Amino acid sequence: MIGTGLLATLIPVRDARERTIAYELRTHPLSGSAVGSVDDEARATLTMLQKRDLLRAVRGRPLYVPVTPAVLRGGAITGFASADVVFFLASDALEDSDTLRALERYATTGFRFGFVGSALLSMLPDALLGAPVAFDAGSLSGLTLATTVQRLLDAGARPIARQVDDRATRERLRAAGVLAFTGRPLPRGRAASNDARPRVLRALTWLTSLADGRPPDASFDAFVASDPVVAQSVMRAMTSVSAGASKPRTLTHAFTLLGRDAMLERLVVATAFLLGECGGDAELPAIAIRRSRSLERLGGALDGVGHPRARALAGVLSVADVATGLPPIVLSDELRAPPLLRDALVDRRAPLGALLDVLEAHEYGWWDDLFARCSALGIAPAIVGEAWVEGWQHARVEIVARTVRDA
Repeated sequence: MIGTGLLATLIPVRDARERTIAYELRTHPLSGSAVGSVDDEARATLTMLQKRDLLRAVRGRPLYVPVTPAVLRGGAITGFASADVVFFLASDALEDSDTLRALERYATTGFRFGFVGSALLSMLPDALLGAPVAFDAGSLSGLTLATTVQRLLDAGARPIARQVDDRATRERLRAAGVLAFTGRPLPRGRAASNDARPRVLRALTWLTSLADGRPPDASFDAFVASDPVVAQSVMRAMTSVSAGASKPRTLTHAFTLLGRDAMLERLVVATAFLLGECGGDAELPAIAIRRSRSLERLGGALDGVGHPRARALAGVLSVADVATGLPPIVLSDELRAPPLLRDALVDRRAPLGALLDVLEAHEYGWWDDLFARCSALGIAPAIVGEAWVEGWQHARVEIVARTVRDA
């Protein structure tokens, strides 16, 4: 929750090469919220953008923001003239003459728009040619899907397919001319780097062995020092926790300055970035770090979720199958995962795994599922929303710090 009676999530929009090119903002009123109409929700969404710097959270990529015709015509979007925002309306808004005039007027001054819905009854006006139009691919199939895509292309639109969660559908849409997709934000089907996989598995094995809270000893120091790539990744992860004269100069200095427990925390972050390199996807580290931080916060609300290290590691492990190409049950065996982490990887019946399901429901905007799972666990959806915001902020700090160090 972000102080406006709304839950919100950011859905990655990926191009044909599975690179994140934008984020789609999706919102939902909290149960019992004062937000009572779609226009009220759209106004609350714009208020939320002003209160929370979500534009910084998406790291320079465009943000797709839903609005309504009434909010558009009322001029509420004028405060975002210089922002990298694309305002999305239902496609039937194009059939209203007053709304269409407002769209064309705003478009000529630099505002950008997109639409939701597969039914464009005519060619887009010149000022809106090339506008993205999102449609739900999950509700279409076969010839209907191909016909819908062709109709959008003929109207001068740039189709974005939603609910694309499998490789076969994505390839079929790509062949039809769709070059942007949303759905589960994990790049399913991507081949993992065989060079990086053993290194990632070794790091995860060490983290798994210490997830119960046992203090690391000298053998942990030796592991980090034994692999130059792991050591370099850990040193690169130091930037967000040290500065100035206290900045570690060498690995030995880092262990002396920060201590083994802090170095173990840095290995979690370093492993998240190694997973991104392994899977060939720059989005994976952000997902892993965000989930780790959110689980650390939410874990305090439930019993049976293990040591804070286990919670942080569960967030990283939740993307490890995608990055390594190993099924969760095989990954669990490889890591000799204890029952709590094995459940988080495979079954998700224990409290820690159930929390991961709650986070993923929020992350994907599965609002009905989120409310049902929160009710079953006795957690307020607002708490989950706050943990999500904290996770995004923490992930951004880590990514920016790494970028600064690499510059």
